This record gives sequence, C-alpha cells and structure tokens, in this order.
Amino acid sequence: MMFAHTIGSEYKPLKAVLLYKPGPFIENIDIPREVLHLGSISYSVLTREYAEMVNAYKKLKIKTYFINADKISNDDNHGLFNLMFIRDLFLMTPSGAIISRMFSKVRRAEEGYAKMTLSGMGVRIRRIVRAGATFEGADALWLRDRLMMVGVGKRTNINGFREIKEELKKDNIECLSFPAPQATLHLLGALQFVDSALALVRVDLVDVGILNFLKQNKIKIISIPENAEVRKKQAMNFVVIAPRKIVMPADCPKTRRIYERFGIKIAAEVKITQLVNGGGGLACATGILTRKPEATHSWHPNINNKISK
Repeated sequence: MMFAHTIGSEYKPLKAVLLYKPGPFIENIDIPREVLHLGSISYSVLTREYAEMVNAYKKLKIKTYFINADKISNDDNHGLFNLMFIRDLFLMTPSGAIISRMFSKVRRAEEGYAKMTLSGMGVRIRRIVRAGATFEGADALWLRDRLMMVGVGKRTNINGFREIKEELKKDNIECLSFPAPQATLHLLGALQFVDSALALVRVDLVDVGILNFLKQNKIKIISIPENAEVRKKQAMNFVVIAPRKIVMPADCPKTRRIYERFGIKIAAEVKITQLVNGGGGLACATGILTRKPEATHSWHPNINNKISK
C-alpha cells in the first residue's frame, strides 16, 4: 500500500503511529543493564500495558501500525530487546523516512526491522545513515515545517547531524545542531513542543543556547521541575496528539497538574511501568508516522506562573 506521510511538526493532529510489542523473550534477560534496560520486564504486565496504549490511540482515532513480528524468527532475539523504542529508529519527513544508525551495538539490528516495515507500508526510504555516523530519531525535533533542531551528543554524533542536514536541505528544510542534554538519552527527553509557540522544557538540563534560541523564535517556555515523576516515571515522555493535547504516563499527578495549569489537555493516561524498566517511555515507544496540517492556535501561556521544585 502507499502511505501518506505528511509531517513537519511535533504538535499537529496525530494520525498514525508505529509500534512494536516484544514477545515473551523480553523477560528472560539475565543482566538487564547489558541490553540497556534499567530492570527486569514482566511480559504479562507489558502485554496489558500495550493493550491499554493501543486502546487509547484507537479511541483517539489514531491508526496504529506494528512491526510484523511474524517476519522475525523466534530464535533471533538479537536486536529485539529495545525494538519497542521505535521513536529512535527513524525520522519521518515530508518526502519519506530517514533510517537511523544507532549509537549502541546492542541496537544495531533494529534499524533493519524499521526499514523493512516502513518499506512494506509504501513509505519511501530516502536515506539510511551510514557507518561512521550515528543518528537517533528522538534527537530530532521540528520547530516548524522548514526548521528542525537536532541534539548532538551521546547518541547522535556530528557526522549523523551532517547527514540529516544534507538530506533535509533537498526539501529546503533548515537543520540546526544543539548540544544534547547530558542527563537524558535524547533531546526529546528534555524538550517537547505542544503548540506553535509553546514548549515544555527541563530547563535545568538543557544547554542555555537552546533556551535562548527558543526565546529568539518567540517560543514560550514552561519550566518542568526535576521531580521524581519526571526522573523516574517518565512524566515528560508524553505523546502530543494535537495542539495542547497529549497522551501521558499514568500515576504522575503532580506533573499532570502542571500541564493542566497551562491549558494542556490530557486526552489519556497510560501505564508504562515496563517501558520504564526498559529505560524509556511512552514517546520513545511511539514512532510518529503522520500528522495532519491544521491552523495553529493563538493561545499563549502565562509563563510568569512559577512552579516550585
């Protein structure tokens, strides 16, 4: 089938996502840290939580597509331990997908599964990041449809950034690099755009150059405090499904109140305890396939409303 992949935004109405639910092998890892997990994962609990996630997306009329596990041998678990964190594996652009090259050797096989699935859906594969360069999709954020921010650091190196910049230049899209936060795996872990002029930022973690750049571009900043919900429950690892409307992790009441205080609607809350054990969150597990263009809103937050840590 041919797949329409209109994209170029972090906040316009979300229409389709790509997911992968691991099989029972996921709970048979002797040393979780060796495969980048923070702790052991329960397959039965993970299955329930994935069902909740899929149901939430379906209720919101977001199409869910899956990496076809039937094409993955039951004996081939190499490269599958983190395949559930699909956001890292590709960057969707207005004219096709760029396939990542993962920093960790543990994750190198995942790229092929993403390419296989996207190609089968009719998505044009416009570039595969080459050896010597590393790039992970969660380091790339659309500021607007002709301007992308890329975090360069632990997971995406300067060569990876140059490849993304070169490829996007073909679409007349400007690509700018910024230091990736040291305390998060990707830029997405510390910065989320929820409207055309509104960003949620873990200001204690991002480089001051990012804050200055957002201000120069008239982006209002909501400062998110470094509390236990953000650090341990991935409360900032949410999925924007429309301007000022998100699906967020469950059991984060303090952070939910912050979001609601600034006019952000919580469309659904999803339990992600096992994704957290794997070292990621809801946004990490959601590959963004397509968003629908929509007129932006004129609402602006009261950024003088201070939040205590």
